[in-house]
Amino acid sequence: MELILIRHATTQGNLEHRFIGITDIPILPQGEDLARSVSAGLPTVDHVYRSPLCRCQQTAALLWPQHKEQTVVPGLQETDMGAFEGHTYAELKDDIFYQAWLESSGDIAPPGGERKEEVRIRVLEAFRSVAARHGPEDAAALVVHGGTIMTLLEALEPSHEYYRWQAPNGGGFCCTWDGTEIKVEGEL
Repeated sequence: MELILIRHATTQGNLEHRFIGITDIPILPQGEDLARSVSAGLPTVDHVYRSPLCRCQQTAALLWPQHKEQTVVPGLQETDMGAFEGHTYAELKDDIFYQAWLESSGDIAPPGGERKEEVRIRVLEAFRSVAARHGPEDAAALVVHGGTIMTLLEALEPSHEYYRWQAPNGGGFCCTWDGTEIKVEGEL
């Protein structure tokens, strides 16, 4: 199966380097422009799947306007950052809970948020439910979040390098899925 993994377009939280996780904020006008410009270079897909958050809905509609129906997959949403939602590194750097979270590499959850392993289980389950709907000749797009892409590729791509898979807003990866492993064919 051909698979396009693409991160939503730019939000105010992205510009301010805030943890926006599950906070439901829209894309900016410049994000709309970005999505429209990226759209021209994207391949045709059979179906578009997306996170339930509005920034992904808005981006998907601009990237593939011919797909009026998009399938919302709740498990593809971004990490719940709990008490860190809406804050920047500068605002949190002296917080003992934030320091503990950083030192654990996400193995502990932010207060009221998700642990890295919880996110991994959720994202993999959601991805497998999407992949099960398609055959080897199909093409699908997932319009999701940066953390979702990194989690998925770290888990299923042979190199298993989380931060290697950071995608800019409106960026992502062209991949193939053979039922066991994702192979990244290129960047968008």
